[in-house]
Amino acid sequence: MSKATDRYLYAIRTLYAQRPRVRSVDVAKQLGLTKATVCVAVRQLSDRGLLKVESDGHLQLSDAAMLRAGELCDRVSFFCRVLSSAGVEPSLAMKDAVAFGWEMSETSFEAFRTMLPR
Repeated sequence: MSKATDRYLYAIRTLYAQRPRVRSVDVAKQLGLTKATVCVAVRQLSDRGLLKVESDGHLQLSDAAMLRAGELCDRVSFFCRVLSSAGVEPSLAMKDAVAFGWEMSETSFEAFRTMLPR
C-alpha cells in the first residue's frame, strides 16, 4: 500500500481507539486536511475495498485494512517505546515514531525490531 493509504488507515484506526464511530470529518481533523480532500481519499479507499462508508456516514475498515493499520500501529508503538526509553520527550517520540513507521522499509524495520528490545 502507498504511504498516503497507510496514513489514512492509521488515522482511522487511531480514531477507533478514541471513539466507537469515525466519520470523514474526524479523519480530516486528525490529519489536518480539508473534508473535501478526505472525501476524495475515502471514495478511493472504498473503491479499492479498504473501507465502507455506512449509510449514516461512518467509516468501517475492511479486514485487510484493519490488519495493515494494526501493523502500522505496532511499528509506531515500537519506535515510540525505543525513543522514549532513550530519553526523547514523549510528544516528539510519537511524532518521530509515526514518521519512522511510514518511511522505513519492512526489511529495515524487521532488522531494528530484531536488534532493539521491545
